Amino acid sequence: MILKLKSSFALSLRERSSYYQQNNRRFPPAFVRRFWLRHPNAHLYLVFGLCSSAMIAPVLHSCYLYMTMSKSEFDAYRIEQNAIVLERQKYGKGLWFPFLSNKDTKNEEVNKM
Repeated sequence: MILKLKSSFALSLRERSSYYQQNNRRFPPAFVRRFWLRHPNAHLYLVFGLCSSAMIAPVLHSCYLYMTMSKSEFDAYRIEQNAIVLERQKYGKGLWFPFLSNKDTKNEEVNKM
């Protein structure tokens, strides 16, 4: 009887409570996991920010040129850029595709301007 009690007692021991499960993973780090738990929609804001910054970047470049150039220089630049864009849209001239076009076509495009 004593042996029976000792074996049942040994089976019922726990080293820690069952509701807490320690996470021993190294990746992602603990502070990243805590951030995702506290802010579950953060990934949506990150994707929205990347997409909107990709749309705003060309406008920011034009604003920078507008601020640094004189009015007549910027008008000449804008007319030239619009003509280049119109050529690309109508006839497909000056297109450059990564990994498909060679470096010479890109350099020729830069030298023409």
